[in-house]
Amino acid sequence: MSEEGEEKPLTEHLVELLETLRKIIIYNIVFILLLFMVPSSPNFLQGYTPLIFSLMQRVQRDMLDFNTNPVARPIARVLGVKGGDVILIANGWFDSLIGALYLAALIAVVVMGPVTVYLVYKYVEPGLYEHEKRAAKKYLVAIFALFLSGVVYAYYVIMPIMFAVAVWLTVIGGAKPIFSIEDFYNTILVGCLSTGVIFMLPLFLLFLARLGFITSDALKKNWRLVTFATFAVTAAITPDPTPISMLALSLPFVGLYSLSVWLIEKAEKKRED
Repeated sequence: MSEEGEEKPLTEHLVELLETLRKIIIYNIVFILLLFMVPSSPNFLQGYTPLIFSLMQRVQRDMLDFNTNPVARPIARVLGVKGGDVILIANGWFDSLIGALYLAALIAVVVMGPVTVYLVYKYVEPGLYEHEKRAAKKYLVAIFALFLSGVVYAYYVIMPIMFAVAVWLTVIGGAKPIFSIEDFYNTILVGCLSTGVIFMLPLFLLFLARLGFITSDALKKNWRLVTFATFAVTAAITPDPTPISMLALSLPFVGLYSLSVWLIEKAEKKRED
């Protein structure tokens, strides 16, 4: 409830929610437009290249130059693949532009994340008591921190490994490693965002525990089933048939599940005391 003790009508809450969503969308769109407008070099009069297209070249090096990635390098060496052999092509007139939009959207979600968290907090703040405001701040910061950790982990670990395996499968199949630039950046966008969401698991389970839907004992009892389901799901969603990408995604998930059990158990003991 608000500090004045007055309950706002539902329509007013909906209007405020839509206004918050509108601001979040506008800020992200403006940031994306800036990525397409700001030059990548101060000497733009001699050759204008939007910042986002320079960032695309950096992403390609991070993903496909396996020798510079400490995680993908040993895997690429064992598989006998080289990122320099990969060719990205545009199947349509605007495939490069669409790929740039995918990358810009990912960067916007990450960079504008603190702004999004702030706007969400300002929306819920009027209806909270002082102790609830402090808890909301901690939860929102923790949510973004976990999400950001998942995006970074996917970018530097999961995605390079996945592309190394994809190149290997292409080569051993007798084909040239030529991929669509649109599919390349769409895969990065989906992979990074989905991993970021997965990394928020501890807070999601902690929230369910506070609502009384689950307990730490129930999570401990069903850990084998959860582990099996995790490996089954990650095997289905990872694009390569080898266990490499599956393990890269499953092991952190199992670790986050263990962290969730510990946090819920700690919260339960705190309530009992």
